[in-house]
Parts: sequence; C-alpha cells; structure tokens
Amino acid sequence: MANLIYRVEGVKSVMENSKHISDFLNFLEDIKMEYNISVSIEKDADAETQDILHRLEFENDSCGNMVKISQLIKPVRQKRRKAKRQKAEAEPVIQWINRNTSTIHELKKLLGDVRKAEEYNANRYYINKTDILNVLERGGEDEGGFNI
Repeated sequence: MANLIYRVEGVKSVMENSKHISDFLNFLEDIKMEYNISVSIEKDADAETQDILHRLEFENDSCGNMVKISQLIKPVRQKRRKAKRQKAEAEPVIQWINRNTSTIHELKKLLGDVRKAEEYNANRYYINKTDILNVLERGGEDEGGFNI
C-alpha cells in the first residue's frame, strides 16, 4: 500500500482572525500608555503654570523679564490643552478597560486558542488510509476487476 501524504492547502484570508484580536488588544495597551502619558503631561504643565505664576507674583522682575516670563504661559497652556484633549478622548476606553478586565483576559485566552488553531491548520496534512487510489497505478482496474 502506497500511503501518500497530501498537504492540505486552504485559502488564506487577507487577515487572519488572530490578527484582528491581536490588533484590538494592542489598541487597548497603546491607549493605556497614551492615557498615562497625557495625564503626566497635563500634570507637568499645571506645575509649570504654577511656577510661572508664582514667579510673577513673588519676584520683583523688570518689565522686560516679566514679559519674557509671561510669554512662557501660552506654549505651556497649549501643551496642557492638547494633553487634556487626548486624555478626555481616551478616558471612555480606559473606563471600559477597568470595567472589563475579565473580558480582556478572555480575549487574550481566545487569541491563544485562535493562534493555535491557525497554526494547526497551516501545518495540516492527510495520509491515505486505504489503497483505493492504487487503482490508478494499475491502469484503471481495481482488485475486484472493476474499471474506473
């Protein structure tokens, strides 16, 4: 019996299912980092604003120095505004993440299961279990004398 091995070739989708799940989980990780960075930038800008205002309040700088110090306020406030906007846009996602930690854990488990299935399917093969196809080697006649 000649057991032939056939590689099972499937039609590969443009994007594997695991990629979609992985992209979503990566998005959640990225937005957590962006949120934390935005919080930090906003906090730093608040502190910078307080430093500038206290300098203006407590020091007896010349008019020229006061103008230079005052000109620092605009870029600091713009930086704070940008960070605050980014934080506000990320906040609903962060709240969802905090409410759904078990769902995220299940998605990570699902990702592993899907990757395992994709790996299995990528390496599938089939070994003939009978010698029915040997009839082709014998010129189209099987052992029972039937012609194909």
